[in-house]
This record gives sequence, structure tokens and C-alpha cells, in this order.
Amino acid sequence: MNKLDKAYEAFDILQSIDIPISSEQKALVAGLEKEYLNEEVLPLFEQELQQYVQKIHNSFSLEVSYTREGGLDISLVDRLKNKATTASSTLHTKRQRKYIIRVLFPDNHVSCSPHVWETLVDVVRFAGPENVQKLNINIMGLNLVSRELHENERYRVGQKEVEPGLYVCTYSSTETKLEQIKLINRRLNLGLEIAKQML
Repeated sequence: MNKLDKAYEAFDILQSIDIPISSEQKALVAGLEKEYLNEEVLPLFEQELQQYVQKIHNSFSLEVSYTREGGLDISLVDRLKNKATTASSTLHTKRQRKYIIRVLFPDNHVSCSPHVWETLVDVVRFAGPENVQKLNINIMGLNLVSRELHENERYRVGQKEVEPGLYVCTYSSTETKLEQIKLINRRLNLGLEIAKQML
């Protein structure tokens, strides 16, 4: 959230010396907020919620709203009782991942998990965690492969141990994981075939 923090600080400074904030500047900050939500907040929300809802057999929809004054509000939308409301709420509030990542390895085995972080971990294991660590791919203020656990307990949820004492940070969007896999493949010349598999 570093860029966003700096933008908020800049706004505070401008307001403190009575310099108006332009609509263009507000739009840029709104874009940073959207990026922060997509890259950091929603992946964490998805990972943490998954462990609680995976035992549910039926489909359901959640409606999520937030205001600074009222905070976060999450409610269950009843599909059976209010189909019209559900359709509208789902359209505006539900984040859908439209694809997962399919990786074909040189030995012809395929990794294409519905949990995209598992595909990233498979690639790191194949490449060798220490080899990936040397690429210095930064994510959430740490190396993608690190011996250090994130100081923020919430972010540590996304760190998966691939070797004793070595962790892969999977706390990122599907798009980011795809770019990370492509980078690892290119820099280490792994010969992977990487593709999106639509859902």
C-alpha cells in the first residue's frame, strides 16, 4: 500500500495549505485504491474465507459494502427468496476470477489447480526455491521466496512452506501470479508452457 499511503499523505499536505485537489488527482488515487483492493485485499479475503466455506455444499452469494463511517458490512444474499436482488447485487459486488493458470512442464505433467496459489508453488518447486529466491521478485515487501515470515499476521496466511524454512508468498491476484510464473520461466529457462484456462 506504499503508493496509496504516499498519495493520502500528499492530499493531507495539499489540504493543510489550502491547495485544492483536482478531479484528475482524485481519479488517480481512486485507481490506486482499486489496485490495492484487487492486488492485496481481495486475495487475502478469498484465501481466508475459503477455509470456512469449503464445507458448504450449496452455492451462495455475499454482498460486501464499505464506508469509512460505517465500516465493513458483509451479508448473505438469499438466492431463493430474492432472485432479482441477488442478480443485481452479484453483478456489482461479487469479484469473479475468470480464469486459472495451466502450466505444462517439460516432463508432460500439468499443474492446473482451481487454487491458483498451488500452481505457483508447483512452479517454484520445479524451478528450485533457492533459484527463484535469487531472482529477487518482490511481493508484499518481501522476496517471493523468503526465509522470513511477514511481520503482519494476516499476510503470513499467504506464505506457503516449500522447503523447511523457505516460504513462497502467494498473497497476490491471479494476474500477478501469472506474471510471476512467466518471469520465473523466462529468467530460469524452464521450458514451461503457460496458458490461461477459462472457467
